[in-house]
Amino acid sequence: MNALRKELESDLGPNSWILDIHNDPFFDFFSEEAHILSSPHVNQAVLLFNTALNFLDRVPEDADRELHVLAGDYLFSKFYMILSRHEEYEVLHDMMEMSKSLNSRKSELATGKVPPDPQEVEWLLYGPMLYLISNRYIDGRLGEVIEASMNNLDITSLPYINQKQG
Repeated sequence: MNALRKELESDLGPNSWILDIHNDPFFDFFSEEAHILSSPHVNQAVLLFNTALNFLDRVPEDADRELHVLAGDYLFSKFYMILSRHEEYEVLHDMMEMSKSLNSRKSELATGKVPPDPQEVEWLLYGPMLYLISNRYIDGRLGEVIEASMNNLDITSLPYINQKQG
């Protein structure tokens, strides 16, 4: 995982600050080899996919908008490259189906009046990570990292949560 961090920083060069991956508890968790139960490349790819989804959910400052979109697209491209290089087409298919479900639900929430329950928010933010746990790619202790992140979350900061809901 440290090699992946270095690759991301190298590829993004002086703009790597936008991802802030050195302060990301998920990158730290995935860096501990003992947590990886199988297929490290699947874990890396899905981490990048989940990071991209959540990264692009944030609304950037106007001056950073272009870099923000490009960095998100870069993470998605790395996700696709890793899975295709290892011919992990089933995982790729599962993530694409999940992405469609996540985006549909986020769109519904953006126009709705009823906030999601905490378990649904967890799925909206960490569905790909939960997939890794349920499919035994990674140690279930990832759930503790997700829970800590959820405890620090201001739900109204999510752009698809109608501000009147919060």
